[in-house]
Amino acid sequence: MKKIDLKTPMIYFLMIIIVILLIVLKKMDDQANKINQDNVKEIHTQEIEKIKKVEEEKKIDKKETSIGLRKIAIVIDDFGYRNDDVSDGFLKINANLTYAIIPGHNYSTSFGEKAANAGYEVIVHMPMENTGKTYGEEKFVLMTDMDSETIKRRINNAFFQIPTAIGMNNHQGSKASADQHVMSNVAKVIKEKGLFFLDSRTTVETVIVTTMEVFGVPTAKRNIFLDNEDSELEIRTQLEKLVKKAERDGSSIGIGHAKRNTLSVLKAEIPKLQKRGFKFVFVSEMVR
Repeated sequence: MKKIDLKTPMIYFLMIIIVILLIVLKKMDDQANKINQDNVKEIHTQEIEKIKKVEEEKKIDKKETSIGLRKIAIVIDDFGYRNDDVSDGFLKINANLTYAIIPGHNYSTSFGEKAANAGYEVIVHMPMENTGKTYGEEKFVLMTDMDSETIKRRINNAFFQIPTAIGMNNHQGSKASADQHVMSNVAKVIKEKGLFFLDSRTTVETVIVTTMEVFGVPTAKRNIFLDNEDSELEIRTQLEKLVKKAERDGSSIGIGHAKRNTLSVLKAEIPKLQKRGFKFVFVSEMVR
């Protein structure tokens, strides 16, 4: 009887099985690749969306920061002399302004109370010795030949007369503000009281800011004088310089005086600047 050859059919059968397996594996691999590609695409899309979201948030933060940092602090010096429509007019301006009052005058105490009650910030405008002749406030002015006790007593008397004050800046003082003895003693008293000092910068040789920093007193310095020339045109010009500095640096500090023209310009221009996004803040918010 002839023997049946099963070897050849078996080989063909195995080959068919292998081909089928290869086809199945190929389909599975294609499907896996497709799923992987879809996942990668989805992950990539998600990452792109995250990046876009972060960038948008940065733009918003940058915009908000830019607007938020456009801060202007205006200090009006020389209150205490007058009690009239000009001084009362400053109390009607709808902005956070800081009013510096000179001690030793008829309305020093009363104006400080009126200003504080009206929601404004009050500081002492401390008389200090000039390089030339020093005028007025003989009982309060700080001279370079005074001992430490006299300086301390005069500062305390100034705050006693203007109890609503939460800080100080210098009235004149081109000589005293450049004197280390005077300013060190001023810094000690201001530090003890937990107050701040604004340098009016009446001389380029001032040592106020560096001295205050050494003693740990919050401090800042004036950037622009608004009304050295008492004309509305010049005051507007100076105010625009103050605005440009705030736009460039994020903040600026200006000093004006209790004058009719200064009042007129600020009443007219502050509402316009507020509409442009500028924020008027008390000078205490500027000190570091």
